[in-house]
Amino acid sequence: MRVSVRSTPDVVAPASEAPLALPEPAEAASEPSANGLVVVESPMVGTFYRSAQPGSPPFVEEGDVVAPGQTLCILEAMKLMNEVKSELEAVVRRIAVENAAPVEFGQVLFELEPLARLPREAL
Repeated sequence: MRVSVRSTPDVVAPASEAPLALPEPAEAASEPSANGLVVVESPMVGTFYRSAQPGSPPFVEEGDVVAPGQTLCILEAMKLMNEVKSELEAVVRRIAVENAAPVEFGQVLFELEPLARLPREAL
């Protein structure tokens, strides 16, 4: 068996082409609704899990107060576990998905009621 390795000169991209932007990490979309609740939507297609592993307590329950950066759930996509975290201090008013259910991009996962009410213009 014989293996040959050759080096090729670096190819320089033409100046007219713009460099490709790196994709940003997926985050849950949070949008205020008409009733003042913030809707947390799925940032990807995957499987929704309320706890870190079977038999362990869920990350949050309805009525729980969550802090910014606190994990709300896990979305599994292609064997990767992605945490969905809260962006604000709020009360969990509704969990819209059952445990281990498949979710689509943009599907509502949670409805949160912000604790520190911001003026509507700021949302």
